[in-house]
Amino acid sequence: MLEKCLQLLSLTCRHRRITQPFTAARAVAVSNGPWESVGDAPSHYVVCLDCGRKFNYDWNQMRIVR
Repeated sequence: MLEKCLQLLSLTCRHRRITQPFTAARAVAVSNGPWESVGDAPSHYVVCLDCGRKFNYDWNQMRIVR
């Protein structure tokens, strides 16, 4: 119970439950369109399911980059 209260206050989270890696693909540039470009190369990331924090993920080493 105490751990859940601290997570709500964003004081601590062990990031034990994370998603599978996502890839942010490049969006096609459209003038005055609603899409924003995410960069030149695709970036990989995972998200903690408890606190919602996003972490970069190294696809070559198959681990979270901190």
